Order: sequence, then C-alpha cells, then structure tokens
Amino acid sequence: MKRVGIVVLVLVVAVGAFLFFPRGGNLSIANAATLTVLHGNVDAQKGSAAFAPALDGDLLTSGDVVRANEAGNAVVTFFDGSTLTVQSGAQVKVASLTRTGSGGIQVTIEQTLGKTWASVQKLSGDSKFEVKTPSSTAAVRGTAFETDVEIVNGVTTTTIKTDEGTVLVTADAGGTTSVPAGSQVSVPQGAQAPANPVPQPPGPRLRFLSSANFGYTVIDPRGMQCGSVGRQIPGCDVNGASVTVVDPIPGTWSLLLTAAAPVQGGTLSLDGARGSTIDFTSKFTTNLAVGDLVRTSLTITVPAGGPLASTGFTAAELVTSVCGAEAKGKVFSSGPVADRSNLLAAYAKANPKQPAAVVLAAAELTQAATDNLNSANLPVTVSGLIITIDRDGMKLSAQATIGPLNVPASANIIAGTTNGKLIMKTRDLDLGPAPSQVKDQVTASIDQSLTSFAGQFPLVVDRVAFRGGCLAVIGTTP
Repeated sequence: MKRVGIVVLVLVVAVGAFLFFPRGGNLSIANAATLTVLHGNVDAQKGSAAFAPALDGDLLTSGDVVRANEAGNAVVTFFDGSTLTVQSGAQVKVASLTRTGSGGIQVTIEQTLGKTWASVQKLSGDSKFEVKTPSSTAAVRGTAFETDVEIVNGVTTTTIKTDEGTVLVTADAGGTTSVPAGSQVSVPQGAQAPANPVPQPPGPRLRFLSSANFGYTVIDPRGMQCGSVGRQIPGCDVNGASVTVVDPIPGTWSLLLTAAAPVQGGTLSLDGARGSTIDFTSKFTTNLAVGDLVRTSLTITVPAGGPLASTGFTAAELVTSVCGAEAKGKVFSSGPVADRSNLLAAYAKANPKQPAAVVLAAAELTQAATDNLNSANLPVTVSGLIITIDRDGMKLSAQATIGPLNVPASANIIAGTTNGKLIMKTRDLDLGPAPSQVKDQVTASIDQSLTSFAGQFPLVVDRVAFRGGCLAVIGTTP
C-alpha cells in the first residue's frame, strides 16, 4: 500500500509546482449531480465526448448521459438530495440541471430506454423535476415514481408507476393524466394520455421493522440502499422504524444496524408477503453499544407467482465502517494498511473465485500518506495533509509552502471498474488559468500513479464504494 503515499506525493508536487496560478471555479456537488456506480458496467458520456466507463464519484451536469448495461446499476444524486436510480438496460440524459437563485433545483431528465426510479425531495418556488421520454413528460413536486420506457410491438411505450405523492403525466400527442400513489399509466408514442390511471397490480414485498433506539439501512443484492441514509432501492419506503420494499429482487440482502444509545435485545423483524398473504417472518435480535456498526444478512427467494422464502438472518457481525457492511465475502479491513494487499494476495492464491473486499478508512489513508510525506525529499513544504471520503470520491487537501507563500492544494480521486479491473482517476484538479497542456501533464502523472496503485488489488472487481469515511473495493478472487 505504499502506492498511497506515492499518489499523494505526485499530487502535492504537481499542484505545488503551479500554486502561483490563482484558483478558479469548478463543478462541485453544490451545483451538479453525483454518480454512484453500484453494480456491473455503467458508461457515461460527458458533453460531446465519447462514452467511457463511468466512475464512482463522478459529477454530472447538463448534457451528460448515463447508460447501464444489462448487468449494470447506478444512482444519480442531485445537489438537493433527490435521487434517480438507473436500472439495468436504461439510458438517461441530464438534459438540464441548474440551481435557482433561491437555492432550488431545476432538472430535466431525458430517458430513452429502460427503467429508472426517482425519489424527489419536496420542491418549492420555481423548482422543478421532470422526466421526458419519447412519448410523454412526467412532472413532480416531490414524490417517488418509476419510469419504464420499452418497445412493445415496435412501438415505444412509457409506463409511469407512482409509489407516493402524485405524478402529472403529459403525452406529447396531448392530454394530461394525474397519477396518484398506487396507480400507473401507459402512454404509447403518438397516443394521447388516457383519461384516468389504473391501479398497480399487487406484487411481492418485504417489510422490515425495528424496535426503538436503533437505526438500520437495508442493502439489496445490487448494493442499493434504503433506510437512514436515503432511498436508492426502487419501490422502497421509509416510515419511522419501518422500511418497505415492493417487488424485491432475489439474492443476499444485508442490513447495517447502528445505535445512538445502548440497546439490549434490540429486534429487527422481516415479513415477506404477497398481498395480504405473509409467506415468511424472520427475526434478528442483538445488543448494541453506542457507536457499534453491526451487519447481518439473509438470502431471499422470489419465485414467479410463488411464495417468498428466506434463509433467516445470519449471526451478528461487528464491522468497522459502512463499507464493511456492503462488502462481500472475506473482508480485509484491519491491520496495517501496507499489509492489506499482501494478505489479500495470499488469500486469493489459496481461495480462487471467492467473494472478497478490501476496506480502507480515510484516517488510515491519511496516516499512510503522511508517513510517506515525512520521509520524502520534496521541493515544497507540505503540512496538514488530510484525506476525506464521501459519496463523491476521495478528497486530498494540504497546505503547501513555497518561499513566502502558504497556499492550499487539493484534488479529488474517483474510481470504478471495467472488465473486472479497478480504475482510479483524478477529478477537479484546479490549476486556475494554467495552460491546458500543463494541466494535462499534471493529470497524466497523477493518473499514472493511480493506475499503479489500483493494480495492487488481486481482485476481479465488481464495484467500488465511496462512503462516509471509507473506501471499499469489492469483487472476487481470480
């Protein structure tokens, strides 16, 4: 893991060499949307550039396109907290995205294919959120709804299903339908909107319910979350201590439990049901100290038309971070950072094709990088190095002193995967009015070090997770 220090050294030296240039403005999470790649391969097109593998933590703005392949899933989080889950096979374009003078949001999404699920914050004033498809426009003021664009008998048809609130669906050919929660409407291309929506057909659902004094987050087999951290899972609803998911996918579901006060015998229950019929009930009981992060999981079967089934919750497992809760299989999250890649390599050699993950905490990365800086012979004096991690990537910041100048230096690092390989790149390297060729040279140097760092993980990488204070590289051993 010494490459962590090398990456930081390259960054600080490169930025420090050009600190005499004043800093300029950049795209940031305050005025853009953040892309989270949850599963499989997802591509992004930035402006007029060609499609390229999307990276976790990348920023999107007006004109950018996201497409998920048949095994890909992603979430777009807008600066107001609204989210758009892009499911396998979907393609969406951020047609326009602006922050209003009053601090509100105006966003228009163009969806040409596949399914998305939007969870929109309550809007006010001149804010708006709308999804345009080849046949219609769905406009909301704060609600949750699914948009499904599919080709049926050669005709592109849009179906809107409302989970909460009300969606106004206006057909390009004329007419508007108000679609309240629990109903849906379909609009073929070239057809007017129907006079009234129809009820959604009943489907399977999961309902989680916790006892008081602890919170929890539900994580589905794709890595999508629902609970105290927000809503990414299509069809999920959070109501106090209850989380409900409609039309759940089969596979292994994980839960992360936390407590703000000590909990003795805290209980989490799960009902799997179809309509009024409860197919199974599972219960999980644990004790929680303040600050504990506890993970449990269970496998859920959802046969077509048949009863839901579950293996029941696994035993409680204490983890060190949210990243550890999302990780699969053998998790390498403790011990010296420098030893983690070696331990993973030894495990991979003895256990081929097994799920595994490496988890790195921001504080650990900061310490490792600081140790390397202290032993390096740099042309500038660097102090106060801090690495922070959140959903839009890894941030590096420090103070650099050159002669009488003492100025800040910073940059972001984002990551993703393509064909099982880990990709890491810089984002938001700001050199002010420095010539473009200078910025390109600096970026190339940093990216070269990041590529070397990424190559240390002997994993077929499925996804990368940037979370509050940690980074997880998740996949299977070769």
